[in-house]
Amino acid sequence: MDSKYFHPRMSTFVNLALLMMMVAFSAVAKTDHSQWAKHNPQETQTVEHKDMSSILNFLTVTERGKDSLDYELLTGPALAYVQEYKAFLESIPVSLLNKDEQLAYWLNLHNVTVIEKLGSSKSRSLKRIKDKRGEPGKPGDWWSEKLVTVEGVALSLEEIEQDILFAHWQDPLVAYGLIYGVRGDGFAGKQGFTGRNVKSQLATLAKEFVNQRSNVKVSRNKVQVSSLLAWNIDTLFDGDDQKLLAHLKDYASGDTAKRLQKATEINKKHKFSWTSDAYKRPRQQTSFSGESGGGGSYGGGS
Repeated sequence: MDSKYFHPRMSTFVNLALLMMMVAFSAVAKTDHSQWAKHNPQETQTVEHKDMSSILNFLTVTERGKDSLDYELLTGPALAYVQEYKAFLESIPVSLLNKDEQLAYWLNLHNVTVIEKLGSSKSRSLKRIKDKRGEPGKPGDWWSEKLVTVEGVALSLEEIEQDILFAHWQDPLVAYGLIYGVRGDGFAGKQGFTGRNVKSQLATLAKEFVNQRSNVKVSRNKVQVSSLLAWNIDTLFDGDDQKLLAHLKDYASGDTAKRLQKATEINKKHKFSWTSDAYKRPRQQTSFSGESGGGGSYGGGS
């Protein structure tokens, strides 16, 4: 069976499957996320995420080697483009996919939802992003709000992150694929995740993150880590400092790897950059071209 791309005009089979699943899930729409532990390893159908890459390319501004996202561009057609891609993802029967496709799906859905929320926020400065995000287990307003509906179930960003991604993958690399809208998050780049490449994409992000001194700082035999890792040590590392330390050593290189060789403990103090990743630019007229590299054309993944 040849691989196919899901798109808004899905096959009759997929539409019927989705309808049946939505009816079933609507009757049991609780805070139980175990249905997304299921996957079909034989499924070859894929989800096209070129639109996510177009969104990231359109928003990203690189200055002095650092990337920022210009959320002020998200008005009119640009915001509609983001919302249409998000709606497209919500139409996908994710339970029918294989596990890598599911992982890419959930990461992109989480991230485009954050981008939509930041872009449509009246607070362009995003000074209160710390309160809006909160912390894992203690989410703020935005991460608690039911912002998406998947297979008939309304979900929050916190649920996607903690109850689906971390619970069903139990892989520390997942943490690096999440956008929070701040400098301290693990995501960096202009490409949406794809089922074919998601594991290598996350591994690359892990290497970039671990080798930044602001995220992993070694002093003698102790390591101060980013709060992104410390907050999730129980979930992603079984609460074991040595597992976290081994993870850091796996992805460290160069000077960081040398400094970690003698490290034996994780410092209980950790830090996180809540500085917004929003690009601050002079007021100017902008337009959403809809061309590849400047937003892309929405074709639903055909």
